[in-house]
Amino acid sequence: MQLEKKLIYALIILFQLNATAQPGGDFAIEFDKIKIPNSVRLDDSYSIAFSRSPISSAETINNLIFRSPDPKIIKKGKLTDNLNDSYVFLRFRLTNPTDSLSTFCFYPGYYMKSVRIFKKSEDFAAPITLLPDSVPNTEDRMAYRWISLAPHERSTFYVELNPAKIRNNILQPTLINPAYLTTHLTVLHESYRELNILTYILVGIMVMMVLFSFSNYLFTIKSEFLYYSIYALCTAVLLFAKTYLYKSANSFNYFFEEYLDFVVMLTGVVFYVAFVRNFLSTKLKYPRLDIILKFTERLLLLFLVLYSALYFLSGNIVLLDVLENTIKYFILGVGILFVVFGFRLNDRLMNYLVWGNLALVIFGMISLSLIVFNVIMKSIFTASIFYYDIGIVLELILFLFGLTYKNRLELIEKIKIEEAFKLEEEKREFEKQLAIIQAQQDERNRISADMHDELGGGMTAIRLMSELAKQRLQQLNIPEIEKISTSANDLLGKMNAIIWSMSPSNDSVANLVAYIRSYALEFFENTSIICHLDLPEDIPHLEMNGVKRRNIFLVVKESLNNIVKHSRASEVNIQVSLDGQLLIRIHDNGIGIDMDRLNQFGNGLRNMKKRMNSIVGRFYIEKNNGTITTMEVEL
Repeated sequence: MQLEKKLIYALIILFQLNATAQPGGDFAIEFDKIKIPNSVRLDDSYSIAFSRSPISSAETINNLIFRSPDPKIIKKGKLTDNLNDSYVFLRFRLTNPTDSLSTFCFYPGYYMKSVRIFKKSEDFAAPITLLPDSVPNTEDRMAYRWISLAPHERSTFYVELNPAKIRNNILQPTLINPAYLTTHLTVLHESYRELNILTYILVGIMVMMVLFSFSNYLFTIKSEFLYYSIYALCTAVLLFAKTYLYKSANSFNYFFEEYLDFVVMLTGVVFYVAFVRNFLSTKLKYPRLDIILKFTERLLLLFLVLYSALYFLSGNIVLLDVLENTIKYFILGVGILFVVFGFRLNDRLMNYLVWGNLALVIFGMISLSLIVFNVIMKSIFTASIFYYDIGIVLELILFLFGLTYKNRLELIEKIKIEEAFKLEEEKREFEKQLAIIQAQQDERNRISADMHDELGGGMTAIRLMSELAKQRLQQLNIPEIEKISTSANDLLGKMNAIIWSMSPSNDSVANLVAYIRSYALEFFENTSIICHLDLPEDIPHLEMNGVKRRNIFLVVKESLNNIVKHSRASEVNIQVSLDGQLLIRIHDNGIGIDMDRLNQFGNGLRNMKKRMNSIVGRFYIEKNNGTITTMEVEL
């Protein structure tokens, strides 16, 4: 068993150190010492040939022209120019000088869609045979094949490889110690753990942006959020797949690397352009920019169809590569044009997207340069996806700033609209109330006019006729005629007061004060009481509706009636003042009101207080060298 292990390890001794060149570019292994490496790269220890199609039979291999690897064709393991659409054939010779069977795992490099191994023993007459596809039971088994050598066997091996139609496939033919195979897979996929972690974090952020944008779309039904969520989803899928499937050997990864990754990226760009148009409202604000972006959308969709047709119908890697790079340059050109256009407009909202696009353009150019110039990834700083990640992060941050700023603008605009709508509603309500008030005023004018013309005229006629009857019947004392005359006169005065209170032309404080003055002087004219008036000389124009005027006047009138009936006064002083409120104070020099016997005044005082309360006024009565009655109303 120990001998067999030594033989296996001997087979995977570093070929560069032990290989001796044979005529025709063949290489053989001669063992002069035992080494135990984990794996060994063949590097220059093989010869290579190319064909446009796979071989139809094993014997046709002899028609291939093998030569040593040319650095102009294979640069650091990368196949260049138009070789990716060719089948690649490797030839190397192995010798087992021991007495035991030796087995090892052959790994051709990554992104090889198919691997077929042919074998020809040293016997000149022996045919070239196709070895069965013996694959290890491990991850990415499609990329590995078992190779065995019998004791003292010396054979030439031919390997047919079908590289994926991309520039990222690497030719790294390696012999791997079976015990090291699992470790080899781990090292292969975890080469740049920091970059993977960074990308996964970014993918998580993009997924959150998908949820955020889509939820905004559901709440606002704004298409810009739907477009951005699809763009973010495409970006997240692209970054996740690029990282998770990196160097994986499976059919889906080959299809993704050849076709689907570029389609996902291009779809994301299309939706991003649609997002920019809607987010900035370019159709309304920037018509020229909108025309450019709309043209870009349609051209990208045309490119998408053309790229798909070329991939599925032609498969020409050169044309696909040229078209893909042309589209990428076009996208960069549109990005640069958008940046220039945005800086010229100097619009703050656009500037957020402009700076985000500028970051994406700069780091996108770096990423594209690493791909175009076939830079081998030796660290995260030579990884094209690293710079694409940076551009995406900066674009995302600036988008969030722009979204915050736009939301603030929309909130301000919404408040303005709501305020304008509120003012319009208040205006309509005010006009409605004004119309009601105007209708009421018209009705008051009509009633007062009717009362003045109809009732006033009738009462005046009754009064005149009663006076004439008294004059004709001077010799006869008929008390009923005197009562008719007095009642008619009193009723005429009450009616005039009602007409005065109803007339809208009298709705002012100045008119109320003037009416109180006129009424008081006329009321005390035929009595023994002397009336003194203390009124403001200059009364400002302050409106007071008819309800207030009537209630105040009736309280004043009742107060004057009480003075004549109960006070036994010889003088009365009526004072009116204006200081933010209307204050009327009536002071007589009579016997004064008995505060302990208010019931004698009964309903009179209660009605006076009730009238003042109905107009949100105040009413006071007190005994102080007579009686002081006070009325206050806020103006």
